Amino acid sequence: MRTVFVFACVIVGALAVSTLEAEEDKLKRIHDECQSNPATYVDHELLHNLSQNLDNPQVGAHMLCESVKVGLQKENGDLDLAVIKSKISLSVSDKAKVDRLVRECAVKKNTAEKTAINLFMCLDKDGVTYFHEF
Repeated sequence: MRTVFVFACVIVGALAVSTLEAEEDKLKRIHDECQSNPATYVDHELLHNLSQNLDNPQVGAHMLCESVKVGLQKENGDLDLAVIKSKISLSVSDKAKVDRLVRECAVKKNTAEKTAINLFMCLDKDGVTYFHEF
């Protein structure tokens, strides 16, 4: 019985790692797609200094592009709380922390672009670097 339990744990762990790796690959493709479009292209230095470039329209366009393509926001800019929660859960196992992060970070701002930037920055501030590393 113990062997079956250990084997099940190994399989669950491997699936979790492969799911996260698949998501990271997906995010890279999405980033590249957004970068390949002149309307959503942004210099990487601006992204690495996101907090200093909050009002840059190219930064906003890029962040919204990524947020919509990954499913965090809908085409109209509205947040998709169920998707946000599921994506956070990929890298945060504590359900209470996931719920807190959704409440604190998934907040609609004046524009869809500002909403996307705020979401990414808030999650990053709390150590959830799955989405982007700034």
